Amino acid sequence: MSLWSDLVGTTKSYLKIGLLGVRLKDSSGNLVVRNNADSADAQITASKLNNSGDSLVINSDAASTGADWKQTIARPTSGMTADVTWTFPATPGTAGQAITTDGAGRLTTTTIQTAQNITVDTTTLAFNSSSPVTMFTLPANAVVHQVYAIVDTAFDGTPTMTVGKSGSTSKYMGSTDNDLTATAKTVFVAHAGEAPIGSTEALIITYSAGSASVGSARVEVHYSVPV
Repeated sequence: MSLWSDLVGTTKSYLKIGLLGVRLKDSSGNLVVRNNADSADAQITASKLNNSGDSLVINSDAASTGADWKQTIARPTSGMTADVTWTFPATPGTAGQAITTDGAGRLTTTTIQTAQNITVDTTTLAFNSSSPVTMFTLPANAVVHQVYAIVDTAFDGTPTMTVGKSGSTSKYMGSTDNDLTATAKTVFVAHAGEAPIGSTEALIITYSAGSASVGSARVEVHYSVPV
């Protein structure tokens, strides 16, 4: 057994560790860890990797042609105001999930909520409409978000209207939630806030002309079906 002290370097292109150990090799100024036979790169095991650069390249020896490409993980070179630590999820999650953060760098797999599209149905109410005015059938489990009464032409007389269904004619808009005699382009909004039900609803406008001889309005129902 011999002891080397103050070893500065070697004139060879590599330094082998042990008879069967790995080779530390120079490649254009870069340190490469190769297997004993110098036929392939060798693994490195350490408790922590400190990288002074801004990126980590995976598949670094790829030809970058066809399906053989490199992949680089990089940090932003500007805009950071503090150190950031990312803690990855404990499990791989399930198909269709996304990785989200709690704002402190802890990542987790989260099920993506399907977007709820708001549907708008419009029904025209004229001064001479016969009550009740059929609107549309609200789908099962639908949530009514808002009901709009839009005056296009002001009514005369003392007309009233409500929006609802048979047996609950003011469920979504009451008679005091609108004024059909208001000037044109006036918009009244009722926030329904009703819980969804399991069945469909045939919506109607219950209308009393109140001697009106002129006037037109649109009634919009904004609703969605949660998933």
